[in-house]
Amino acid sequence: MQNYYRVLGVAPAATSQEIEQAYVRQRARLKRLAAADRAMKARLAEVETGYEILGNSRRRVAYDLLLTQEPAAPVSDRQRQDERLGRLARVGRSLNAALLACCLLLGLDWGLPLRHFAHETVRSRFPVSVSVSLSDPQMAYRVHTEHTEFRLPSAIGHRVRAGQRIEVWQTPLLGVVSQVSAPDLPDEPAPFRPYAGTIYGTFLLLPVLLAAVAAVGVWPGHSAETYVNTGVVSGLLAIITIIIMVRF
Repeated sequence: MQNYYRVLGVAPAATSQEIEQAYVRQRARLKRLAAADRAMKARLAEVETGYEILGNSRRRVAYDLLLTQEPAAPVSDRQRQDERLGRLARVGRSLNAALLACCLLLGLDWGLPLRHFAHETVRSRFPVSVSVSLSDPQMAYRVHTEHTEFRLPSAIGHRVRAGQRIEVWQTPLLGVVSQVSAPDLPDEPAPFRPYAGTIYGTFLLLPVLLAAVAAVGVWPGHSAETYVNTGVVSGLLAIITIIIMVRF
């Protein structure tokens, strides 16, 4: 006998509201695919039949009684796939929740007032490589002051020298140096961004996009495929964000 709880993707103890939500979700997904795929059309028919039984309280009681009397059947390949997809969906949703929390932390770090160090002395400045491309080699300078550490692109590296007095603005939670100013240089006193500060400047769209994808991936009511797909996308975006924060 067909297990319509598995067909709808709900637990045997699911409420009538959960069964209806699962039916609407499955029907909307399968209806788009049924026109071009006979297998999806058959799956849609099973979903419709399952809701006709489980959506009616009297039919559900009778069906549950028959289901308890049914001998245990071997697990089919589709059931194994559904169970595996369910496990991956739980992992994807947990990953999305963790990444969303990280994005909220970044947002809080960006929104709070910056810490201002008005009289920082540059203690050291070392050249470092930020590119392994032989055709377009890029250099940067790692700068240390009393309270901060940051890296500057070679194009503006001349604006900070060892022993120089500078101003530094740093985020309060993660300590990301977002702006630097060299008031001793009369020709170039305007603040400029080091490499790490680009996550709140040039690459600001990246954590915003990551937060949006992760939010979709934790919102209840989506299909298992949605949780898995958003988990993969948000994971890739998180890797890119980390690379930018660490490397640049």
